[in-house]
Amino acid sequence: MSAIVVSMTGMETALGNGEATWQGLLAGRSGLRTDPRAGLPDPRPVGMVAELPTPIGTDQRLRALLNRLLATIPILPSQTALICATTKGAVDELLGGPGPWPGQPQTLSGYLGRKLGLSGGDQLVTSGACASGTIAVMQAAMRLQAGECRAALVVGVDLLSRFVLEGFASLQALSANGCRPFDAARDGLSLGEGGGWLLLTTATEAANRRWPILARLSGYGISCDASHITAPCRRASGLIRTLRQATANGQREVGGINAHGTGTSYNDAMELLAFSRVWESPPPVHSVKGAIGHCLGAAGVIEAAMAVRSLTAGVLPPTVGLRRGENAAIPMDGSTPLPLRAPSIISCNSGFGGINAALLFSKDSESL
Repeated sequence: MSAIVVSMTGMETALGNGEATWQGLLAGRSGLRTDPRAGLPDPRPVGMVAELPTPIGTDQRLRALLNRLLATIPILPSQTALICATTKGAVDELLGGPGPWPGQPQTLSGYLGRKLGLSGGDQLVTSGACASGTIAVMQAAMRLQAGECRAALVVGVDLLSRFVLEGFASLQALSANGCRPFDAARDGLSLGEGGGWLLLTTATEAANRRWPILARLSGYGISCDASHITAPCRRASGLIRTLRQATANGQREVGGINAHGTGTSYNDAMELLAFSRVWESPPPVHSVKGAIGHCLGAAGVIEAAMAVRSLTAGVLPPTVGLRRGENAAIPMDGSTPLPLRAPSIISCNSGFGGINAALLFSKDSESL
């Protein structure tokens, strides 16, 4: 069967559009700010997308973000499958009393499908906690492999909201000064908002339509350790299984890892353990969350798009916020880009309920 490939990508984050986000990451810039519009009684740094209407968590803000993403998506065949990822959508609409409540997750694919003129393809919404976006990419790949579609658009989006901010505050999971992924002195996560998209197709279809090929999706994996409702398995059992699936039990070479890297004590320790168990000499690792925050259901799509860009450039951007890594045996840097050690990269995410998902992108003779 023809290889599954990524043809185009786009995003909006606290650092800006795709190019601005990439350049910001390379320069080690952070888009995290303490903003009173977030509404927390004890303000914490967050990654807010600029110039969106307030208040946060509303349908008006969600539509403005979606419309910004829509402006970057090209005209696609009407039969293109549409797979969306989110956790809560415009969840703060529910705080206003009895419905109807616009902007809820189940409405996302219908809204985008109408706007894009995708009337004939499969349309659905995936909500799998913080692995939602990664799972959506996997679902697109499986549909392409099964011949159910010739192209699949994956869109991930999530907003900052009172509901989510106060929920993480109640868990005492929010950083006081900004997320520091994998740092020995990390003190929690910083929430963000944003959106991203990837167009997946087959190498044959891309050639027929004269679409570019940015990367090949050469592996993926998913598992659930189910050890706790919020905390990951301390033994990293789920992520280890997932990484082994994605790499065909280590047979596929990995040049770098775009990790989940939330800056929380348990998540980062779990990931570092998994990387050291799967590889005797782990590849270089980075996380984008110290720069743009944790974008929840959109994180997997944004980070997959960033992984593809890393693959094109041959480098991992610095891990913004990292000062002293917890595990010196795993290459990572808070100020300098690191070269990939092979033309391939993993993007992985872990979510509440023990969900772990990973994508392996490569750039080789089969994807060019």
